Amino acid sequence: MRDKLIDLWKSSALIQGVLALMFGATICYLAIVGREIPGILLALIGTIFGFYFAAKKRQET
Repeated sequence: MRDKLIDLWKSSALIQGVLALMFGATICYLAIVGREIPGILLALIGTIFGFYFAAKKRQET
């Protein structure tokens, strides 16, 4: 398990996943409490998710 975490850390997949979850949770929270979601936050989450899933796709091939 430790070696797998180290490999994920080196490939930055762990960091990408944490960022995607963190920003995704922030957007969900803002939507639930009825606050406006800033455009920059939507742009960031789109970029992070796009990069995360593109990296996952690259690892599969």
